[in-house]
Amino acid sequence: MSHSEPQSQIQPASLKVVLGAGGTGGHIYPALALGIEMRDMGIEVLWAGRESGLENQVAREHGFAFAPLASSGFYGKGLGGKARAAWLLSRGLAQAIGLLRRVTPSGVAATGGFATAALLAATEFSGTPYFLLEQNCIPGRVTSFFAPRARETFLAFPSARPLPGENSVAGNPLRREFRDGERSDDGKTVLFIGGSLGAQALNVAALDAAAALANLHFIILTGRRDYEFVRSRVRSRNVELVEFTSHPEELYRRATIAVSRAGGVVLSELVAFGIPAILVPFPHATDRHQNANAEYLASVGAATVLDQSRLSGLTSLIGSLLDDVPRRQQMEAAARTVARPDAASVIARRIAEELSQGQESSSKSEARMRNE
Repeated sequence: MSHSEPQSQIQPASLKVVLGAGGTGGHIYPALALGIEMRDMGIEVLWAGRESGLENQVAREHGFAFAPLASSGFYGKGLGGKARAAWLLSRGLAQAIGLLRRVTPSGVAATGGFATAALLAATEFSGTPYFLLEQNCIPGRVTSFFAPRARETFLAFPSARPLPGENSVAGNPLRREFRDGERSDDGKTVLFIGGSLGAQALNVAALDAAAALANLHFIILTGRRDYEFVRSRVRSRNVELVEFTSHPEELYRRATIAVSRAGGVVLSELVAFGIPAILVPFPHATDRHQNANAEYLASVGAATVLDQSRLSGLTSLIGSLLDDVPRRQQMEAAARTVARPDAASVIARRIAEELSQGQESSSKSEARMRNE
């Protein structure tokens, strides 16, 4: 498959793409970055996801038309939860089939997860070409199931497991605010990132480290769930608490190092800014995908991995990394070598090329049939 067609052959203004994304921010924010890029190219974008999910709010805040599709996660639930998930999947499938018949898109792009399963099944049923985005080193189960028949699966990082079908490492789509990657760190700022909800083990460890390392400044992105818990336990003046932010790039610009979970999107953001990282993978992540993500960044020299059971050693690890300027410089250089801050534009262009080529082939076939 060619990814180098000249710009003149791309006609994005005639393209319509259904963007399937929902569930966690790890699926939603790459979709947002890609959707904005496609829309700015002239592609008509319709977002499909759960009506009650974060994706509906994000889509509407950014001016995307939104189509609700029923869905629910399946794994890790009891019998009743699985039965409900199956019922919602069948309902979502019927909704998705109706949506595709009504909209007749040029193609579908989906970021994986159960919020996109019904849409992808309907897409296969209709024969509409589709593309997948995978945020982690271990592909998710929905992505793995549909990848063999996708036009292409765009990987954020090299896959730790063989993935059938056409795929390439393109990076996680990031918003344009992440693309300059410039920092103005003061050499003593530690950024803790636990995720949008929070990570209580990390937050507690952050407070312990801040109390022990009074000469450093600690920014703790607590997550909404843990904010009050953390605020009530702050015992040193070198702590800055942030409950939630939709502009983490403002925090990344100030960070000397980061201590973080190891979700695919946050790691893509960290390497875009060249931030040396201490990664504490969430031990209960599906298929241990956070461990695989963290191990990949460690293998290229951009991060150190610390098991959550060994958080008692975090304070000394932070101190030693802040004292070792040459090591931090090496980690920053390693991070920037694997960063792909332009992933959104690269992926949008590839999708436009593929769909434009498909439209051109269809038009030629229809012309031949008329002339026969």
